[in-house]
Amino acid sequence: MKESVIIKYGGGLMEEKLHDVLVKISGIKNKKYRLKKEDFDILIQFFDSYYGGRAEDKKEYDVLNERMGDILKDNDGFVFNIIEGVRSYPSDKSKLTERLEKLLTYLDDTYGLKFDKNIFANFKITDRNIRLLNMLKFLHSGEKTRSEIAEYFGISERTVADDLAALQDGFTFLNTEMRINKLERGLNKYRSLIHPIFLAMNSAEIYSLTVGIKLLSKGTVFEESLGRIANAVYEQLSDSSKNMIDNHKDSIVNFDDDNMKFIDSYKYSQMMKTPFAYYLKEPILCNVQYTKNGKDFEATGILKIAVPSDGSNKYDKLILETERQTVVLEKNEVKRIERADKEVYFEDWI
Repeated sequence: MKESVIIKYGGGLMEEKLHDVLVKISGIKNKKYRLKKEDFDILIQFFDSYYGGRAEDKKEYDVLNERMGDILKDNDGFVFNIIEGVRSYPSDKSKLTERLEKLLTYLDDTYGLKFDKNIFANFKITDRNIRLLNMLKFLHSGEKTRSEIAEYFGISERTVADDLAALQDGFTFLNTEMRINKLERGLNKYRSLIHPIFLAMNSAEIYSLTVGIKLLSKGTVFEESLGRIANAVYEQLSDSSKNMIDNHKDSIVNFDDDNMKFIDSYKYSQMMKTPFAYYLKEPILCNVQYTKNGKDFEATGILKIAVPSDGSNKYDKLILETERQTVVLEKNEVKRIERADKEVYFEDWI
């Protein structure tokens, strides 16, 4: 439908200037696009002063007088310069992006402008808790500097500094305490070992994530890690939901009163002699102490999960690949696992 409109009216539409389009939208009755006088003035100021960013060496744009046909020829550049402008905008970014979304939606519906519907998501975050949770996810994707964080979330470095201080001191959400690590002393680089996930679940899903996950993982290499997840879910439940679980759970399933503090990989490896899930999530060279045919062995290699040969779903065997050989191990034969490079890898974590 959009394409047919452009073909039919393409010449006239493409000759319109962006300023004329804004004037047109301000007179539309449809609330999907309509701009109030205040909105119109703010968008005119935005495109005059902030489009493309406010860096000293930024290119001077007169985008308001550009024809829509020329804007569409550089569709991605137009959207990019809008985002850069929002980042540098000193006032309420949330309100600004609401107005820009109306404009971009109109340009999409009328002219076929393409843009990601979620491009303004970070600029709309007004609740600090939500921003802190999103910051944990952002830092989980890799090391970031303070300026990179500020740019991504469209906030000042002062606000970033306050947020990072809160995350370093310990941020508590839904009774779970989470922290981040500052990297390389003296440098403003940060990382998160945490990727928060909070689920809205019905009663059947709650039952599956507590009782079901413990029953299905029992005796497998995932028993310990999935057990911790089940305990964490259980601790966040309402009293009525806990009663539902307590009244229906299998007698062999127990829920420990877990401490809800986040445990990083170093602490996890210190607490558990065989944290299988940690060493199975990616190829990690590790030192493995194990028993085979009544004899003790120690070898360095990579652990992988062994696919059950009997077609069952009980993943209770592992494969240890070393330079010399491949050893199949029962879960209970493994006595201890440690990273081969633990002194170097965990140096900044201790």
